[in-house]
Amino acid sequence: MTYEIRVVNLILVVVGLAIAIVGLLQVRINRNIEGKTRGFMTWLFSVLNLYILSLIIRGITYEYQGYGWVLLSRIVFFAQAIFASILTVLITALTLYISGIDKWWKHWIFMISAGLWAVYTLILIYNLFDGRVYYVNLDNVYQRGPLYPILLIPTVLIAGVNLFAVWDLKDKLTPKEKHAFIVFNVAPIFAMLIQARVFGIHFIALSSVIAAIFMLSYIINDQTELYYRKEAENAKLKLDILQAQIQPHFLFNSLTTIKQLCVKDPEKASEAIDTFIVYLRHNMDSLTAEKPIDFSRELEHVKGYLELQKLRFGDDLCVKYDLEYTNFKISTLTLQPIVENAVTYGVRKSENGQGTVIIRTKKTGDTVEVIVEDDGPGFVPEDVRNTKNKAHIGIINVRERVENIAGGELIIDSEIGKGTKAIIKLPIGE
Repeated sequence: MTYEIRVVNLILVVVGLAIAIVGLLQVRINRNIEGKTRGFMTWLFSVLNLYILSLIIRGITYEYQGYGWVLLSRIVFFAQAIFASILTVLITALTLYISGIDKWWKHWIFMISAGLWAVYTLILIYNLFDGRVYYVNLDNVYQRGPLYPILLIPTVLIAGVNLFAVWDLKDKLTPKEKHAFIVFNVAPIFAMLIQARVFGIHFIALSSVIAAIFMLSYIINDQTELYYRKEAENAKLKLDILQAQIQPHFLFNSLTTIKQLCVKDPEKASEAIDTFIVYLRHNMDSLTAEKPIDFSRELEHVKGYLELQKLRFGDDLCVKYDLEYTNFKISTLTLQPIVENAVTYGVRKSENGQGTVIIRTKKTGDTVEVIVEDDGPGFVPEDVRNTKNKAHIGIINVRERVENIAGGELIIDSEIGKGTKAIIKLPIGE
């Protein structure tokens, strides 16, 4: 390798390392990238940085001779090959995950990719003892062996598997994601073919950095659009739930009850008015709430609602609390709609209009469960998809809110004649 080519290579890899470091920092600080996608991209750029760093080490130590330097060069070349191959398998996993496949490691496409990578790694390990793929002689000079083309086969096949994955899952990828994955797989292949014929210049490293930055920019763009789209959907969910809560009949019934108390029990009427004001204020405040609130605040709102309902129904409505764990946060307008359903469509729909609502909380590992039970007539859970039913609309809205904002889930367990249990599962933490 001439001195000029070595200088060009060193400049290319240093620039590539700088770009890859910037890419890694961008992945870590950009808050619009979804959590697991950020994890994949962190691994991708970390491996890319290690790959380029190994190229720089080799570029610096090229002229040094002696057994120690030869051993270092052999280690560095082995590391280069491993890191470059890991990038291709990471792309397989990322393609599957972004396509919506949660257990991507069990998917047959990933298994094929991982199998080819295992073959590639075995070839590299075999070469450590044989040297017919490539070798570093005692003068610390790198030479390709007669079996070098065999080393290219697994990596080209993995890239082919990745391209097939993009084609097979094209309906689950956005246009930008498809373009990004195609570029990342095709660019290194062309670079590999060129580098196989024009030995010396690190075309693969340069193409990998450019392709990774290209992919990162597309993913950030897509996920930023998704972030703002979810923000808009969440804002709409707030309004939908708020409108579902503050129904004219509830306001009318509450005010009528308070009016009657003004004659019979003025002191109790005053307390009822205070409760009613707190209830309305919480609903209004929920419109501007950007983050989950303490469960105790949401529970206070629910208790206000239930107090107003008990003014109307008296002993016909029984409320019980079993609060094992309360030190967590919950999205606003999450618990109250579920409790309202338990009262309106559970207790009040029973044959005698009487019944009990139980609110429980419990902690299981890193998950907290909020459970609302009633002993009403129950319903068929599959019917929740029927958006024409007002009770079901409330459940659907809360479910979407729990999933989109809190990353949790809402489980409805109901049976005709045996009541209903609604379980809100929330991850503990941010």
